[in-house]
Amino acid sequence: MSTFLAAVVDGLEEDILLLDRDGRVVDVNRTMYARLGRTKEEVVGLHCSALEGGDFCRRPRGRCPYQETLATGRKAEAVHSQVGPDGRVQFVRVYTYPLNDAAGHTTHVVEMRRDITARTFTEQRLQQAQKMAAIGEMSTYIAHEIRNPLFAIGGFAQALLRRVDLAEEVRAKVSIIMEESRRLDAILRSILNYARPSDARSEAVDVNLVVGETVQLMTIGCEPEGIRLVTDLDPDVARAKGVAELLKQCLVNMLKNSMEAMAGRGGVITVRTAMSGAMVLVQVRDQGGGIPEAIRDKIFNPFFSTKDTGSGLGLAMIRKIVEEAGGSVELESKVGHGTVVTLLLPPALAVDSGPLDETVRPA
Repeated sequence: MSTFLAAVVDGLEEDILLLDRDGRVVDVNRTMYARLGRTKEEVVGLHCSALEGGDFCRRPRGRCPYQETLATGRKAEAVHSQVGPDGRVQFVRVYTYPLNDAAGHTTHVVEMRRDITARTFTEQRLQQAQKMAAIGEMSTYIAHEIRNPLFAIGGFAQALLRRVDLAEEVRAKVSIIMEESRRLDAILRSILNYARPSDARSEAVDVNLVVGETVQLMTIGCEPEGIRLVTDLDPDVARAKGVAELLKQCLVNMLKNSMEAMAGRGGVITVRTAMSGAMVLVQVRDQGGGIPEAIRDKIFNPFFSTKDTGSGLGLAMIRKIVEEAGGSVELESKVGHGTVVTLLLPPALAVDSGPLDETVRPA
């Protein structure tokens, strides 16, 4: 390879590998070995599957492109995913190209790996926004249409239960009807709350105050399960732009999820506040069983739930509230090691509202 061409390849942001027919590295660009924290000499000779470790080569979306290029003599591509040390999923698109000898036989394969995590995240956000718009319209219509007959069912069931001459066997069945109609009404209320816009008010929210009051509220439910709530609050954290009551709603849902993940095993749930760059960070870390990678991308979808009860709107509502306030939600999870949910909220600026000593307390 000429010096000029080697400089060009080394300057590319993508990882470039030259592999032989056994899958071993013959050459590699600077970007790749620098990212791995190794020298070129340490990388050359390794099998391509040993470069990333973990599940990288066992998690392609489709056939392994290297194997496909060897088999067909044509270029191929696939998307691989892996869970990083911090519990976050990374997506890498792998492209492979054959290098043929004079007889047309593939002797080597050039492999290029490009990190597409940010692009995948943007595409998922766009798809999610489109899905949310359609779900919002449909949910509102369905909820209103179902509530009318549901109100009648509940009313007649209540009237029957008031009858003194009702047989006990019938009374038990009517009670079930009443109980299920109430549960359905609660689900419909959740759907309507999700479909309508969040409170558009903007306040300077004391996140430490909201965290303290929420933890005090939730501690009672933790004690019987052997769960301890711990706070790590930064006294210098900025106040967040948003609505105190909505932030409290997010925290309650986050703590409930952590408590359910740790039910029967006990442990510590840590709630932390801090500054993350220019954003206000509110984080809940648990010691539960973690979230399997297969469902990690789905848990913020509305109506998706791993539980037998509930509407599956808790995490979807958290994301909706935070994003409407101009923030974002991040999730890190490792099976067997717990889950971390982080809210990144925009800080309240001096020009946003009145004096900052007017602390906003949650209702």
